[in-house]
Amino acid sequence: MIGKLLDHRYQVIRVLATGGFGETYIAEDTKRPGNPVCVVKHLKPLSTDPSLFDTAKRLFHSEAETLEKLGNHDQIPRLLAYFDENQEFYLVQEFIEGHPLNDELVPDETWTESEVIDLLIEVLSILEFVHSQGVIHRDIKPDNIIRRASDNKLVLVDFGAVKKLRSASEYAPAFGGGGFSATVAIGTPGYMPTEQGQGKPRPNSDIYALGIIAIQALTGVAPIDLQEDTHTGEILWQDLVPVNQNFAAVLNKMVRYHFKDRYQTATEALQALHSLGMHSQPVANPKNSSYQLIKSPSVRSQQKTLAVAPVNHAVLKKPAAPQHTAIPRDSHSPDLLQLCILVVLAGSAAAVAPAVVKNVQNFTTSFSGSSDASANNCFVEIGANKANLRYQPSAIANGNILETVSSGKKLEVTGKRTKRGWVEVKIDPKNSAWIYGDVIKNKEEWVACLRDRGLTVKTVDDNTVIASRPLPRSKPVVDVQTSPAEVSEPSSSLKSDSEKTQNKNSHQSAAELLEAAKQEYEAGDLDRAIALLKSIPLNASDFKETAEMITQWQQDWKKSEALFNDINKALDNGQWDKVLAYKDQPEKLPNIEYWRNKIEPLFKQAADNRAKEKTTNPTATPR
Repeated sequence: MIGKLLDHRYQVIRVLATGGFGETYIAEDTKRPGNPVCVVKHLKPLSTDPSLFDTAKRLFHSEAETLEKLGNHDQIPRLLAYFDENQEFYLVQEFIEGHPLNDELVPDETWTESEVIDLLIEVLSILEFVHSQGVIHRDIKPDNIIRRASDNKLVLVDFGAVKKLRSASEYAPAFGGGGFSATVAIGTPGYMPTEQGQGKPRPNSDIYALGIIAIQALTGVAPIDLQEDTHTGEILWQDLVPVNQNFAAVLNKMVRYHFKDRYQTATEALQALHSLGMHSQPVANPKNSSYQLIKSPSVRSQQKTLAVAPVNHAVLKKPAAPQHTAIPRDSHSPDLLQLCILVVLAGSAAAVAPAVVKNVQNFTTSFSGSSDASANNCFVEIGANKANLRYQPSAIANGNILETVSSGKKLEVTGKRTKRGWVEVKIDPKNSAWIYGDVIKNKEEWVACLRDRGLTVKTVDDNTVIASRPLPRSKPVVDVQTSPAEVSEPSSSLKSDSEKTQNKNSHQSAAELLEAAKQEYEAGDLDRAIALLKSIPLNASDFKETAEMITQWQQDWKKSEALFNDINKALDNGQWDKVLAYKDQPEKLPNIEYWRNKIEPLFKQAADNRAKEKTTNPTATPR
């Protein structure tokens, strides 16, 4: 998808995420001044039935119009466009620069009551607007709340699971018939209340999820690790942290097991918070004023959003409340998810993507006690012939290479990656290094592995890591991306040189990066060249040029490789004249030095072989 132009306008420059509803890309709007960056959500129907597609298209347009209305709120991304191509659907939304709330929820670190109240008031105010539009979000979780970098306000994102408050029968045709009495259940385990798991979400289902996030922030305990009463289903958390009893009562009412016992609207919950008289800080001075991106990875909400079929149980009766017996919240069997999901997905046309089945399998595996899922750590596998491990996420300086590894090498991941595509790996129990994502073979699997274990994949800013990373002692190594004769200096001199050049390397201009990439490209290392191009900051003026260059280079490389294979095949078949015919048409030969150097010996070999044939079998001269 990289480089593809969607709707003759939006050029994909990066895959941001793959989830239960399809894929999400970062793209440039080529028809707006400055080519601003936006987010494109790609929704892939499971069915190609034309009749189902027409219904799905109608529903898609209806939901897109709803999203457009929601974008009128300052803390909800604006919907910029929506369209369909090749019977697949696309939503284009405003790009929000910032970090997910999940990055602020660090294991065993607690927020103050004032900070939690700030969070609740801000998000409840957004939900108040969302619900007033007749919409339920259905996937409130820390990863879907972004702390906007420009003003530190919280922004509610990912309305891919949005549900309008209307009859489920309208959706029946898009799901292959009218046999379902409830909608598809969508949400994230740990944050999803019972009624939502049955496919019957209500506005206070969102309030429940937000209450869980508040308890998570207050206690430093992940939702799946919270205890609940075996008889009532209520969450038992107040013994984990000292808390104002009136505030605890508000939180408890937000997360009551039965929806009838909760606040019915966001407005009610807001009024209850304000009535406490516990003054919260203004938004201008939020929780993250001292937040650092280099905190340890969180083990919070990085479970994927799930879509499951509801089970038509009778309406749950509120049970009596005898003795309180605590059980872990993750001890419930997830079999319901696997039993029901295929029923709904078989006919789904627009709401759920094929990856959901795999997501559910990964989720259930992580709770099943499988030795593969619990005994081992998560690893990346090197796919390139050779790759460099670097002490900083930067490919410009040869001096930051720690070690060179070969194809098939497996390295344990730490769970951290950078915005420009570098992945942190462990090189020994105490030290780590960085490797560029393009040389990794199992790009999606290692992320899924971490998420299956409830671990966060933290995305950090490259410059922050470069600025804060201490210089390690490295081995003398050969930079496999440059001349074999280039060997980095021993660790003592390396440290000295790096201290002098570190600032310079972290602020390389776009022009310097482009030139370095061109040199690698001509030398025959396409992956290295693209890695250099991708290391150019998003806000650099040359970024558009680099995105176009990546696409062009990949196309030219593919054509050059195909031409080389054709010539080589002709040579193997003894078709000397065919090989030499290519030489007579230089305009058709690659303009890449690497491929020209590979093809030239083939021409010489063909000419030599043809000359030998003429010597061995001279043409008879007529008398």
